[in-house]
Amino acid sequence: MNGAVTSPPELFYTHCGHREFGANPSLCLSSSLFRRGRRPDTRRRPPDRDFELSISIAEFSSRAFSSLNRILRTSEFRLRRVLSSGADAYNDLRTSVRVDRGNRIVFSCRRSSLDFVASLLLWSFVTVLAARVLVWLWRQLRFRGFGNWLVVRRDRSLGGREVVVGRRRVSVPVNPLSPSATRAELKIKERYQKNRLAKRDKLPHWWPEPITSQVASDRKEELQREANRLVRAIMDSRMNGMDYKEDDIIQLRQICRISGANVFFETTNVRDSFYRAAVVLVINNCIRIRQPDATPQIDGEDARRFISGLGGNIGLDNVHAARLVRAAVAAHTRSWILQCWAFEVQGKRSEAKEEISKICQIHRIFPFEENSPEMEMVASGLKKNLRIDQRKHLLNLFVEVCGAEGQKIAAEALDMMHLNGSEGDVVRYHPEL
Repeated sequence: MNGAVTSPPELFYTHCGHREFGANPSLCLSSSLFRRGRRPDTRRRPPDRDFELSISIAEFSSRAFSSLNRILRTSEFRLRRVLSSGADAYNDLRTSVRVDRGNRIVFSCRRSSLDFVASLLLWSFVTVLAARVLVWLWRQLRFRGFGNWLVVRRDRSLGGREVVVGRRRVSVPVNPLSPSATRAELKIKERYQKNRLAKRDKLPHWWPEPITSQVASDRKEELQREANRLVRAIMDSRMNGMDYKEDDIIQLRQICRISGANVFFETTNVRDSFYRAAVVLVINNCIRIRQPDATPQIDGEDARRFISGLGGNIGLDNVHAARLVRAAVAAHTRSWILQCWAFEVQGKRSEAKEEISKICQIHRIFPFEENSPEMEMVASGLKKNLRIDQRKHLLNLFVEVCGAEGQKIAAEALDMMHLNGSEGDVVRYHPEL
């Protein structure tokens, strides 16, 4: 019986060369397929491994190097072509304007020159825009990070300086129904939010309580009409480019204090601008007093009650009014410190001490809480204008003029709290002048 004699199947064969891998002999692939042929060499490959991939490092390196050289040659060719086109366009546009015999200005050039100029402008715009976007992204990631974006606004009362008013956090809200959000965690989070809002909306301790005045009904209506006429006159003067007059501010407060009347301005910006002018009036009157224990008064009324009562008369919220007062005091503090150092550099020691006495006087009447954001902004601004040795010298001047009270004010305004020997006690520093 004749039977077909077949050779045992080959368990391994290798695909290498040009047909299988696109003329890339650096890669070889072995697979376990039944195919007639010679037996595999079991000494080279274990019988239980039916897949093999080999890479020729020398061939791969040579091909990568040749590809890199080809890219460099192409880039160099394109760069030379761009430079050549630019030179041709420059030479063409340099002689593109001429004046003919009829005194007409004629502009003529090749189309390739216009194409080059248009492409240059377009790619320049794209490059500048991309650079600005990259710089903006770098600054966001460098100073704010992911998920912790600061909400920054500019405060006009502080000379347009940026003020951090909050944080915008990117986070997943806690689901009250989820098992991970326990009742205790929700209570802690709610208590934290309430404390934060209470701290932000807290009035300063020096803010006086309002006092209601009793006036006859007929007299009250007459004074209300007079207050309204005064507000219209103030608005007309402001529309004509005139500043707010101190007499108008004092007269408006006097009418409203007697009658208990309230007035309203057309816009919120005008109302805040009027109140800022009133705050400056109060500050200027307070610094004129030379006696440390004297109580400054404006039109027979305490300065604190005058400014707080005026805010209520013009419809200003107490928290916002107190914020405007603190901002104005901080701005004047920064200005007076810089002026003090200018006098000190000029050798005018008496004038420098006068500026320091103004600061101590206004902070005695309108004191700041400890670690207030307004004083932190003053300190951050002064650090950019005064060196550490200069600020230490000013600290000694504050101690010399105002004593321990001036020492505390200067340490916070000049960012010198790091010299504390113990909490609240600043170590004196004697610079070598």
